[in-house]
Amino acid sequence: MGAVRPRDLLSDGMLARLGGTSEADSSGAIGNSAGERNTETARNVTRDIAKLTSVGYLNVALPPEFGGLGCTLRQAACGQRRLARYAPGTAVAVSAHLYWTGAAADAYRAGDDSVRWILLEAARGAVFASGHGEAGYDLKFADPHSRCEPSGEMGYRFRTPGVLNGVTPAWDWMAVHGVSGDRRPDTVLAFAGRGSRCTPAFRVARVLPAGAPADTFTTSAVTWGNSILASVDYSHARRCFNDALIALDRRFDASAGHPLDQWPVAEASLRLDAMKAKIAEITHPWPLVPEQGPDLGGQRLINLYTMRHQVTDGADHVHRLINQLNSPQPAVAL
Repeated sequence: MGAVRPRDLLSDGMLARLGGTSEADSSGAIGNSAGERNTETARNVTRDIAKLTSVGYLNVALPPEFGGLGCTLRQAACGQRRLARYAPGTAVAVSAHLYWTGAAADAYRAGDDSVRWILLEAARGAVFASGHGEAGYDLKFADPHSRCEPSGEMGYRFRTPGVLNGVTPAWDWMAVHGVSGDRRPDTVLAFAGRGSRCTPAFRVARVLPAGAPADTFTTSAVTWGNSILASVDYSHARRCFNDALIALDRRFDASAGHPLDQWPVAEASLRLDAMKAKIAEITHPWPLVPEQGPDLGGQRLINLYTMRHQVTDGADHVHRLINQLNSPQPAVAL
């Protein structure tokens, strides 16, 4: 019997009990702002996270010695695709936890113990989230508009409104990031904790010169984060497309031609296949033990952000094509 994979923890029965869907219907994209979520959706996502925790899904990226599966980025992305087909809102909400623990596991296996505390916290049940979760700011480490300044010994004060905004309704640690200084700025990545068990309540993870990620932890976080979120976007678009095909088939009228002959069907299918292949270019070769101090600059960084842009743009286009299929005006047949 082969090793257990993240997707193996997500049985059909368990997924059917999840309620954390996005606020958009099958023709829309996933909302990524905390303000866009209504109270009931947040409650559903919180309940879903508890269910996923109970089956061990939130620990899949932890090394076995921390009680996890030690999964690869490819396996984590596959698990998120399966989750997003049933509960896309929940998949978005737990993405940050998976990419922070995945990055910490990469650093740990590479001999860097500086973020080992993340693995220990996750092993005891803590949930990690990411700040700056308002639309347009997902996974932008040290956005130039996010400012912070030194405050006390080894501490920073973040001045940007919304630094603790995220898409995870229940969290123990929230990643916050910002730029410190002007002439030779540093990028600061820290974690703010809440609750009596999060002591100390503020941990600075990295202070690095502004620029491309330059160490294992930050490089892995950028790679895991973009790949996992892209996988969720792709899966949600694929689910909406499949739902649209089922609806079209139910409206089949022989006198008007088969609905699947319409050009939006073919174009959406081609775009979805291209999105999946582009994600695989990043996730499949990513090593379980990255080299110490990998260089993500140059073409590797370009490829990563090209993938994320292509998937985001492709998902938006697929949703527009679905709207055309749902339109009362007949689309042009092939």
